[in-house]
Amino acid sequence: MSLKKFALYKLVLLALVMVSVVLSYIPDLPYHVPTADTAAQNFHVIEFDDHGEAHLPAQWQSLHQRITQTYVGPAPELVIFIHGWHHSAKPDDDNFVAFQNFYQQMATNDPQRNLLGLYVGWRGDKYDPLFLDGSTDADSQVEPLDFPTIYQRKTVAKRIGQKGLSQLLDELDVLVEQRKLQRYVLVGHSLGGAIALHASKDRIKTAIERQQDNPNLFILLNPAVNAREYRPLDSLLSIDRQKPSMVVLQSKGDFALKEAFTWLKDGERAVGNSWAITHDIDKCPAGNCQTPLKMPAALLEHDQKPGCMMTLDRSGWKVRARLQARRTVQSCPDANMQAVWVLAVSDDIISGHNGILTPDHGKALSEVMSMIDLYRNQLPADAVKQAQQLRLLEQQAEASFSVDDNPVAESSAAQTSPAVAADQY
Repeated sequence: MSLKKFALYKLVLLALVMVSVVLSYIPDLPYHVPTADTAAQNFHVIEFDDHGEAHLPAQWQSLHQRITQTYVGPAPELVIFIHGWHHSAKPDDDNFVAFQNFYQQMATNDPQRNLLGLYVGWRGDKYDPLFLDGSTDADSQVEPLDFPTIYQRKTVAKRIGQKGLSQLLDELDVLVEQRKLQRYVLVGHSLGGAIALHASKDRIKTAIERQQDNPNLFILLNPAVNAREYRPLDSLLSIDRQKPSMVVLQSKGDFALKEAFTWLKDGERAVGNSWAITHDIDKCPAGNCQTPLKMPAALLEHDQKPGCMMTLDRSGWKVRARLQARRTVQSCPDANMQAVWVLAVSDDIISGHNGILTPDHGKALSEVMSMIDLYRNQLPADAVKQAQQLRLLEQQAEASFSVDDNPVAESSAAQTSPAVAADQY
């Protein structure tokens, strides 16, 4: 091929890319206009523009009306999800559909709760170069090919977190203080995790400095946040020395943040792939955390120390404190007292970067919320009875193990009982 032909091909390709960029502009518009019956619904949407302003104030007004309306039973609880790069609040966006299913599953599994769902939308893409949008396909493999767009969207994500979402959380905090809202759980994924971090880190720090207990929980799933952005939270300890204010979950199989992010950020590591890790989380064998295992002596000794190994028994997950991860974490109590837990997660729990909002994740979040409530004695009466019955069954199961026949199982069960786990949350 001659140099002239090669140069011509390059010009044609460049022209096609430029044309595709111009034609693939995505308007900064809302997708959900509230109607007269929106305030009566349990699932809501709030959308922000690139300036961090609410697209439609009526969206918040409808949610506020639903929260504060007269009702019989416990105060509402709010589960919030913020999507990341490439996504939006379009009704057919796979993140939107997945969170609708996630919320419905939690509401069905926890009927004793007055549970509401809130999807926070923003323009995850401004352009769709080469028309590689895969936001409606959960298994899409083409979206990462337009990776240069992440630079501009990360700036927008930070702006939305510091402005629009922070103002929304201020409003929700007032409702929590007034006991019109029991709590909110904020879940952010990828760049949505960055939005969540920038909206929450100052309020977490301020609450701890003022010795104010925080009933809410912030969960960052594979957040596109570097360790430098996270560092102001590193030295903070929980008020009750038990429940973290924020949990960062980073999949060990997440190529986007463990490899590509480091390259894009010129060597900077994502927070979940750095010195910040405090815990590891893995699945128990066949989902049964009481199954005895043959383990190296050092690991067995670690698990036998109080608080070093905890379990989510209904979900079949085990959480290990990571010792000597950094200067401020030299023991299991050190790790568990952190205001922010940063967990390295096995790929069979969160598969890669986008393996989120699964039924297992909904079950685990319900279990964590119940453990927090049990620790604080805030569960509705019938749920307390169910928890007591569950404990009784577990105690009977533990008693069936013989100390002489299986000392490892006896020791492990003693360290990972629901009572121990509840104390750690």
